[in-house]
Amino acid sequence: MRILKNLIIGLILLIGGVMLLMLIPSPQAPADKPWEVTVMPDGNTKVLGIHLGETDYKTAQTLLGVFGKTGLFVDPDGSRSVEAYFDSVNLAGLSAKLVLNLSLSEAELDAMLARASAGELQPSGAHQHELAETDREALLAKTVAGLTYIPSVRLKPEMLHSRFGEPERIVETEADENGQTSKTWLYPDLGLSVVFLPEQKPILVYRAKP
Repeated sequence: MRILKNLIIGLILLIGGVMLLMLIPSPQAPADKPWEVTVMPDGNTKVLGIHLGETDYKTAQTLLGVFGKTGLFVDPDGSRSVEAYFDSVNLAGLSAKLVLNLSLSEAELDAMLARASAGELQPSGAHQHELAETDREALLAKTVAGLTYIPSVRLKPEMLHSRFGEPERIVETEADENGQTSKTWLYPDLGLSVVFLPEQKPILVYRAKP
């Protein structure tokens, strides 16, 4: 009887220990932060582990640890682009939305648009088209030409200045009907633009060289 009692107590302790371990959060894998930027030998930027102009979309998803959603966008001026967007990415303890611009030729865009769904009008004025399944699969091999980082917290200008230094140039838009303006800090050597929009969080935009 004593042996059975000890076995039951031991089993309870074991189960309790396993449950306790399950409640302890596992340490997050090391990851780059958006201001940890490396200029590669080809002159393009490497950020969040993604070498713009070199890293393909499949590898980028692996680095980010999440799968993106893709769409083809046609702007009011007729320009077209294919974007992969991530509603929530958490790297190095920082949460953000991400948009990756994928590199495609005009001929590829023509073909994809012909196979895509009818466009849905977006608040920006662009039309978003859903791509055919075969085209979504083909995008995995396309390189990432640009990355837009939209943080979930408001990054203060002084913090961004301390991370990136003095911008080479600052561009300010004309005041709108409410008297508000937007500013863009330009860091061409980093392929980076920091966009400050009225009453919104700053946005970090990285682009590969043309």
